[in-house]
Amino acid sequence: MEGSGLFKSLFGFRPRMRSEWLSILTAVYVLSFLNATFWNKSFAYLNGDAMALLALGVGILAIFVALFVSLSVKYLTKPVLILFVLASVSGAWFMDRFGVIIDSEMVRNVVETNQAEAGHLITSAFIMHMVIFGLLPSLLIATVEIVHRPILKKVGVNLLIIIPCLAVFALAGYSHSGTFMFNIRQHRDWFHTLNPLFPMGSAVKLFIRKGEEQTIIAQPLGTDAKVADDRKSVDRKPRVTVVVVGETARAANFQLGGYGRETNPELSKRDILYFKNTSSCGTATAVSVPCMFSVYGRQDYSHSKALASEDLMDVLTHAGVKTEWWDNNTGDKQVADRIKKIEFFRSGDPRFCSGGECLDQILVDGLDAWLDKVDGDAVLVLHQLGNHGPAYYLRYPEEFRTFTPDCRTVDFDACTPETITNAYDNALLYTDHILSEVIDKLGAHADRLDTAMIYMSDHGESLGEKGLYLHGAPYMFAPDEQTHVPFVLWTSPGLRQSTGIDTSCLSAKTDAHQSQDELFHSVLGLMRVETKVYDPSLDIFASCRDGVSS
Repeated sequence: MEGSGLFKSLFGFRPRMRSEWLSILTAVYVLSFLNATFWNKSFAYLNGDAMALLALGVGILAIFVALFVSLSVKYLTKPVLILFVLASVSGAWFMDRFGVIIDSEMVRNVVETNQAEAGHLITSAFIMHMVIFGLLPSLLIATVEIVHRPILKKVGVNLLIIIPCLAVFALAGYSHSGTFMFNIRQHRDWFHTLNPLFPMGSAVKLFIRKGEEQTIIAQPLGTDAKVADDRKSVDRKPRVTVVVVGETARAANFQLGGYGRETNPELSKRDILYFKNTSSCGTATAVSVPCMFSVYGRQDYSHSKALASEDLMDVLTHAGVKTEWWDNNTGDKQVADRIKKIEFFRSGDPRFCSGGECLDQILVDGLDAWLDKVDGDAVLVLHQLGNHGPAYYLRYPEEFRTFTPDCRTVDFDACTPETITNAYDNALLYTDHILSEVIDKLGAHADRLDTAMIYMSDHGESLGEKGLYLHGAPYMFAPDEQTHVPFVLWTSPGLRQSTGIDTSCLSAKTDAHQSQDELFHSVLGLMRVETKVYDPSLDIFASCRDGVSS
């Protein structure tokens, strides 16, 4: 191997080692140096119980050694060990820096991201981390000359290591089984941070799923849909609803919900309703966006179910409602596969775009022209880039730098918590402006259209609470900051009149719990679409229509 010859020429020797010893040393390195999050959680959850920690350390080391040695097969030893090291180094960076858990949906986010988004995460600090803790140890592994035994003897030696290790693992676990089981039940995130076993297992699980998903064909949904008061039989204006899908906006920082800063100065002056207690379906775009438009609620939702069924946009189309999707994020997540869509983030428009990303102003730039052409009932979805992190500072133009100093880098280690929050709040301030512009443009067409705007963020964001940053935590133990999302509703007087909506009744619902499960049925209700798949109990307008109060 060329690398081996280079090492020998530089240092005058080439290390020689049995494959089992190389595997053991790699296991010790990965467990000791690339599992800081796991060990920090272990110490915290076990309350410093020295004997339990000792048993845990011995047991985990034993199972790591057993696993790594079992994979020390001729011709595969080095590639497998290098893969384990590089995967562990990468996983450690994101778990240690941002507190994320790398489950299957987090891996899906990585797979489905675009170049611009990935570029914000691959910083110079990340590259340096990969070089020091990943590349250099990998080069050392590649350099070692492995001394191989005959196959039968190798199997025997490996088993002499693996079997006692499995026994030690079982004994260590049994010695404090009560303590371990109690803490695993109480802290479900604990072993999800064991690197690289859980992240690699999640990746394997995802790719198996993706293979299965390739054969899924969306089945028709709501083909019986029709508009209750079709314009062919009723003299009324066309109804137009703009659904703005927010990105990474958390309710905790919305002024409308009681946040101390003025992050919603423009919306506060509009005749809107803000639903203060709204929960998301997921903690990542790849889950929440398709779930929001799916007929399945959070409890029943799965990615494969969503792919196997048409969604809200299809049901609206079946009813004769014009549907369109404008995207300024990383794509529609297959929600708009069967309708017209425009991916503005690919436009490269120099007025709004730079580095493969665009300011959300690009979504409203052509809204007036689109509204001028509408001649029937229509639903338009605007998918924002919003507050997508960690580059919050790139989400707003200079004139919206109200909260300063703001973090001007994607490397959070170089920023204080206050400057990170300032940048995040500035991005919310810009979203406030975008939403207000949408409302004003819809209101300006009141002479010929009855209009509404629904804004709902896909998920929230952690800004350092409990050591967590960004989003994507498994829902079962995700913090409120990642699942509590803003939900804004604006309706024109004409639309309220034509649909019989009682705003005082709706106002009474603003403190009650709402969820993204309601978007599907509420949009159908707002557009007066009748279909067997419509559930009035999940329509926020149903009990407030025609003067009927909840």
